[in-house]
Amino acid sequence: KQRLAFIRAAHETRNPLLNDKIRVALSDPDANLAKAAGEAAKVLKIQAPGEDKTPKISGLEIPDAVKQVTAHKGDVALGEAVFTRATCNACHTVSQNEAQKGPYLGNITETYRRNELAEAILNPNKTIAQGFATNLFTLKDGSSLAGFVTNEAGDSVTIRDITSQEHQFKKSEIKERATLETSLMPPGLMLPFTVHEMASLLDYLESLKKE
Repeated sequence: KQRLAFIRAAHETRNPLLNDKIRVALSDPDANLAKAAGEAAKVLKIQAPGEDKTPKISGLEIPDAVKQVTAHKGDVALGEAVFTRATCNACHTVSQNEAQKGPYLGNITETYRRNELAEAILNPNKTIAQGFATNLFTLKDGSSLAGFVTNEAGDSVTIRDITSQEHQFKKSEIKERATLETSLMPPGLMLPFTVHEMASLLDYLESLKKE
């Protein structure tokens, strides 16, 4: 009963945290549990064991992974689920109605071709989007702030962190300022996913510019 309740809750809230348990429950001998798992799998776009036969990104070198996900046709709906499961939505938005965080992805494929976007995801430190270099400020009171500078006109500086929160402080309060050479986006986010799943993510991002 507890497993059934958890699966139904994940289904209703579209929460991906129990995806692995739901995937296992698809073949559970308990008919009610297997049925609930099947319904949740449809909503959460969970692939059944053995359904996806493409290799995991973790087993490929970046050039080979880029080549494979660029050529592979995925599934847009699955890609939207991967966007959440890979926590892309923690730092990126795809709608102008959302509070902006890191680089906006709603029209990203108008700037990057499919292979370029794949490489940027797999190797985020190679190219940092213009205007999104991370600045680290150490203030005279000993505190530190990191984020993207959105305004530094006049005698104050405004930065936005990856949670979309804005911080403003006077230039006279700055003790030290540095521009980080690495992206706030950590490498390796795609390692647990397959070629089909990452290709689906790219398909999803490509679909956004058509809306």
